[in-house]
Amino acid sequence: MRDLYLIRHGKPQYPDEHSYCIGQTDLPLSMLGHLQAVLLHEELSDKISAIYCSPLSRAVDTASHIAPALPHLTVSELSERNLGSWDGLSFDKIRQKWPAIYEARGKNPECPIPGAETPLESGTRFSQAISRILHSSDSNIAVVAHTDVISFYLWMLYPEISDIQKFRLPCGSYYHLRVDVEGNAALSDSHYILPHPVLNDELCRMLRNSVDLPQHVQAHSDAVTELACRLCDILKVHGYLFDQQLIRSGALLHDIARLQKHHTKTGGDLFLQLGYPEISQIISQHHGLKETKLDETAIVFLADKLIEETQRVSIEKRFADNLHKCKSPEAMKSHERQLKQARALQDMIQSICYITL
Repeated sequence: MRDLYLIRHGKPQYPDEHSYCIGQTDLPLSMLGHLQAVLLHEELSDKISAIYCSPLSRAVDTASHIAPALPHLTVSELSERNLGSWDGLSFDKIRQKWPAIYEARGKNPECPIPGAETPLESGTRFSQAISRILHSSDSNIAVVAHTDVISFYLWMLYPEISDIQKFRLPCGSYYHLRVDVEGNAALSDSHYILPHPVLNDELCRMLRNSVDLPQHVQAHSDAVTELACRLCDILKVHGYLFDQQLIRSGALLHDIARLQKHHTKTGGDLFLQLGYPEISQIISQHHGLKETKLDETAIVFLADKLIEETQRVSIEKRFADNLHKCKSPEAMKSHERQLKQARALQDMIQSICYITL
């Protein structure tokens, strides 16, 4: 017996905030998609000897993260279902142009789309491609493809399950199948698997690199991490214990979305979607705490306010140097609130530890 991993690519980058009908429209990975692909790497890279993928960018890029050291064998038949006239359009536009068909598909997802491959057509070509891949390989393999073709392939293996929708995969997840010597595949688990590896330093740095975070931002995050852990050690001597691995991971990742608008919210939302709520809290609050209390989130917040680029500075200097960025009354109010919080936390730690920060 050997293993087959059927993986849905990471989330693609849609043109805007609307919901789109995407089949063979070629979209790149979004920021979230890159992060999802790195988590897939952490979980699967040491379990496979070969990786096959659809030629669409979102699948190729996901495969590149999962197994950068392996050759990526692109197979055109692994591509997503061609969705005809609807492919690449927003559902708002589809609803306006084909109201009757749109309404009918709401009741029956198998209702035909104009010019599209049928589920049977796309599922059959995908199934035939998987069969050829299995017969031409003899090791544990991964296939990076798409939810429509994967779900129909699995339904063909288990036709007693009437609802194909039950096999649909979220972005960045996979099914694990076992394959016998004859090339017959069967699910090892009836549920898809969404990777959730423990975040360590190496994985945090891989996540940062996957979104092309500039080196100076990464260096700042490393300096914040070092100071946050030092504060943690000082407090430990005085009986205050914190989750230091959470602090390390949160500090290493706190500026993951620095290049994006509203980077604290954006970064926090990303890690909430990835299933790391405590990391999300640290990221989303490193520019303003919901409440001023001494916990892991506050320690990273304070360390960030004591590091300018990679240098240790006073709170007063850090905030004075950033005052010019406040272009609105709201920004000034946030600046003053953060300064007040940072001073309060510093006073709290100095009082506990009898030191001057």
